[in-house]
Amino acid sequence: MLATLRIVNRGIDALARLMGACAGWLFIGCAAFISFDVIARRFFGFSTRSSVELSGYMLGIGIAWGLAAAMEARSHVRIDVLIQRVPAGPRRYLHWVALLMLAVFAGFLVYGAWYTAMESWDFKATDNSLLKTPLIIPQGLWLAGLAVFGLMLVFRVLEVTLLLRAGSVEAIERLTGPRHFIEEADETLDALGVRKPAESRS
Repeated sequence: MLATLRIVNRGIDALARLMGACAGWLFIGCAAFISFDVIARRFFGFSTRSSVELSGYMLGIGIAWGLAAAMEARSHVRIDVLIQRVPAGPRRYLHWVALLMLAVFAGFLVYGAWYTAMESWDFKATDNSLLKTPLIIPQGLWLAGLAVFGLMLVFRVLEVTLLLRAGSVEAIERLTGPRHFIEEADETLDALGVRKPAESRS
């Protein structure tokens, strides 16, 4: 069962990385669109009159789609000053509790997003703006990002639960633990090409 969960989780991880890349490009597009609108208004005397509306949608969707990618990369902010001083035995259970609490929180987010999106669908709600955007479009994309994040957490909790029984502290920390500063330094050095990949792995 653990092997099956790992295969499923790695598939969700791949989807999360793809969604994270989409979120990054969405942020770049948002910045370009706002810059164009500011320059057009300042130098050419016209405006799209939609920058506030569209940039709000783009930022909201980008954040929702980036949550799972941040989880996969272990980039969510965690205060790890104390947990790093806890012995490995109790520490793995603290990681499991933190992951479970995050999964419960994500469940509330998904429920709220689903309820909001379905309400907009039932009433065929549109934004009170120039574009009259059907709200189901941005809210549906927002829901998709949150749903993948919630699904990832559910399967992560199941995998870590089985790893607790196996007593694999290192595997649990690779999935749930905060990134150590040495890992972040190694990643930065590799990205800058300061060290060869073989050296960084040794």
